[in-house]
This record gives sequence, C-alpha cells and structure tokens, in this order.
Amino acid sequence: MNTQPRRTSRRFWLTFAARMALALVGVALAWLLFARGQDPSWQRLQRGEPLRVAMDPSFPPFESVNSQGELVGFDVDLARELGHRLGVPVTFLVVGFDGLADAVMAGKADAVISAFPQDPRLSEDVHDSPPYFEAGLVMVTRAGRSLTAEHLSEVQVAVEWGGLGDAWAHSHGLSRVLRAETAQQALDAVHTGRADVALVDAVTAALDPQPDLHILTPPLVSDPYVILLPKRTFKLNQAVDDALRAIMTDGTWDTLARRYFPHPPPKP
Repeated sequence: MNTQPRRTSRRFWLTFAARMALALVGVALAWLLFARGQDPSWQRLQRGEPLRVAMDPSFPPFESVNSQGELVGFDVDLARELGHRLGVPVTFLVVGFDGLADAVMAGKADAVISAFPQDPRLSEDVHDSPPYFEAGLVMVTRAGRSLTAEHLSEVQVAVEWGGLGDAWAHSHGLSRVLRAETAQQALDAVHTGRADVALVDAVTAALDPQPDLHILTPPLVSDPYVILLPKRTFKLNQAVDDALRAIMTDGTWDTLARRYFPHPPPKP
C-alpha cells in the first residue's frame, strides 16, 4: 500500500496550519501596533480639549468642596499640575467613590485622581499609574526615637480599637497594647507618653498637628494611592506616568504635601 500521498497531504496541511497561525499572530501584532497609535483620548487632548478627572470630593485634604463651592485639596492640585505638564486644561467630574473606576472604563473620564487605593482586582480593566501616596499602616513615635518592627514586642503600642493596627498587633503576638477609640487618640497616647509608638494609617499620622511626632519607614502594611486610567489609552497613560514620575522626583510632590500635611509621609 502506497502511503506517500497521505503523508504528503498531512505535511501540506501541517504547513498550511503553521502558516495560518503565523499570519494570525502577525495580524494581532499589527492590530496592537495600530491600536497603540490610535489613542482617541490622547488625540482629543492634542486638539486642546481638557483632561477629564473624576473624583469623589468627600475625603479632605485630598479632595473636598470649600465654602465657595470650589474643589480643593491635594488631589485637585496634583491633577492641575499634571494638566500643566501635559499642556492641557483640566475639568473635574464629581462621581461617588463606588463609581470612579466605572467612569474611566465607560469613557466618561480620562483619569481618576481621588485617593484611590491600588486594587489588583481592577488590573484587567484599568491602568494604574505609579503610586503617588503611601496611606498604609505606619509606626509613629516621638521625634528623635528610633524603633523598628522588631522592637514592638518590647514597648507600649497604641492602636485604634478594631483597626488595622489592632489586627496587626494581634497577628504578631504583641502583648503590651493600648487600645484607643480612634487613630488620633492612639497618636495622642504617644504625645502624652502613655505609649511608645502608635500603629495608625499614614493619612491620620500625616495630618497630626503636633510637631513632636515622627513617621517611621517602611510601612508595616502598604496601601498606595494611584491614578486610574483607561486600559488601552497607551499614549495618555505613558504621558501621565512620565509626568507623575517627574512630579515625585523634582520637588513638586514635596511642596504639595507640605501644603496639606503637617507630617508628610515618606513617598512611596
């Protein structure tokens, strides 16, 4: 029995399938390159239209509404600085916090700048900028005192009852724990000497007005804030990421932080 024709036919179809697979890969790569060059959001900004920033103005000092009905806060100033560096005006869209990511995904906003914690669950739907604020759990002591996490079992630790610091202290077996009603009261215990260190969120620590406190690094639990952008607006995303990195390194972030926080936390 002659099997050569069957082998030739099989070889033909295998070759054909391989060529079709390569062709499909080529089409996919071509589409991706085309898509990267076609960024409607970026093209709209290049026509002079504003960067549309969604925020929930209910979290001072990051964003709130003043007595004149104007949006003010750290994130507002950051958004305007980004617009300045991109060479475009900025317009703000007031959106409830639960709807912020949806506003970007639906194309209603170009960016979310609203003390938005980085959320890996959204990574398939939105683009995260580099972190611009570390809001996680930090150790706070009186100025001039040096402690590390390894020392916490040896000192009096103040936490907010039922808060993240309380959970951290429990999970790490700390026994000398002073539980306060609020994170601010935990900081007050350090002020008055009733505790050696407080475990509180970095935002509360940064807002404490007393000059004798020191925020230690690194955070015990990281919780960075990021800017949310549409997933496939490649040029806009790259431009915002680059501008934000410059803001973080050229002193602009430090100036903004000092404007709103008596104890600016370390940059992420």
